[in-house]
Amino acid sequence: MKKALIVTSEFGREKGGIQNWMFYVHKLLGLHDFDIDVYAYKEDNPFRKLKQLLQSQVYLLATWEMSLFIIPSLLLKKKIVFIFIHGNDILNLNRFQSFWLNYLCGQTQIYFIANSQAVAQIFSQITKREIDLVQYPFMEISEKYPETKTHKIPVFLTISRLVKRKNIHHVLLALHKLKSEGLQFQYYIAGKGAEKETLMNLVETLSLSPEVQVLGAISEKEKAELYLSSDYFLLPSVYDRTDGSIEGYGIVFIEANAHGLPVISGNTGGMTEAVRDAVTGYQCDGTVDDIAQKIRTMLATPFDSSVLYSHAQRHYYLKQKAFLHFIDKSFHG
Repeated sequence: MKKALIVTSEFGREKGGIQNWMFYVHKLLGLHDFDIDVYAYKEDNPFRKLKQLLQSQVYLLATWEMSLFIIPSLLLKKKIVFIFIHGNDILNLNRFQSFWLNYLCGQTQIYFIANSQAVAQIFSQITKREIDLVQYPFMEISEKYPETKTHKIPVFLTISRLVKRKNIHHVLLALHKLKSEGLQFQYYIAGKGAEKETLMNLVETLSLSPEVQVLGAISEKEKAELYLSSDYFLLPSVYDRTDGSIEGYGIVFIEANAHGLPVISGNTGGMTEAVRDAVTGYQCDGTVDDIAQKIRTMLATPFDSSVLYSHAQRHYYLKQKAFLHFIDKSFHG
């Protein structure tokens, strides 16, 4: 069996987008002739993983920064390395970061995998090297078909890190506008982050407390229950050019579709690939007016839950034959 090591900051199904994806990369490769281990530097003692860090035949790095943990293997140039590129990780680089990334791009035994066509384009513009594979993130998709929702009023849901570029404050302003037009609704916001207090204060200021609940961090069980009790998913993220932050893909939109929820996303980065406009949801420009208009349109649209589920099924980790073929082909040269 091929000895492989995933190097990441954290690892687990319940973690964020990148860490969750690495969990399913591990699960998938473990089923296909790989003796695969994980080094999560925020969770593991490096001395206990030193043998794997030095002796693995294949490395899968969650981000290019993880390459700093395997410098001896990189210098030997005898190991195969796959580096996942997500978007934020290649924006606003300092001089050393640019130098090191360009060094990695010059190594023939290193392969780069982007999580969307949009990120692949950004990568090639920055590094002058083409991405080796565009692979959309994959995950577990329930084989149980989503149930039809029958709520008297629409129930909206956001599950996200609570940071400014997720644009949740504009969602609240849009819903406040719709409430003034007579719309009745319930809205759940789940997640943790620096914007939590700001959002809670905005809910109070807009007198949305009867309709909106800011739940904070939730468990996997609570997340599943929220999906089952909601009708629509809202996350109109924007490209934060100042901080160099972009939505590389948006696996959370796929997760929502898998539970039968149409979505509203932004229209930048990989979101335009994750969300099929007017089919699995709607893309918007992130302004309050456009969010409000897309919500109106979405409420008037009879979405086909079988189409939502079919779109999500393409991201089922056991169906990623092209990814497996690429990894195997690269390993054998």
